[in-house]
Amino acid sequence: METMTIDDKTFDALEELPELHETMGTPGDIPVVYLWLLNTNATWILWEYDPIEKVGFGLCDLGLGFPELGYVDINEIAHTAKQQGFPVQRDSGLTTRYAAYKNLSLEIPAWLVT
Repeated sequence: METMTIDDKTFDALEELPELHETMGTPGDIPVVYLWLLNTNATWILWEYDPIEKVGFGLCDLGLGFPELGYVDINEIAHTAKQQGFPVQRDSGLTTRYAAYKNLSLEIPAWLVT
């Protein structure tokens, strides 16, 4: 397991998210965890998480121009970060960074881009 590049505070934040499939159709504020990798354009905005499988669900953007809603294995993010020699970053400056997703043809929850 390649979790050494993710700190305990990030795992704590992930574990506070609703379980997978728990927020389907839920309007209003849902907590999110925003992860990104240094020296890349890869970002993940996760609003559901399975702490047993270490899988999150949310907006996944690898910085290649094709962001999508989907599932991501947290250990894969950690493995990529380890290969680069940097830890996974967590940020709370979400709304100012993601207004650009408002014009995409993805079904992104309105609270994410307001």
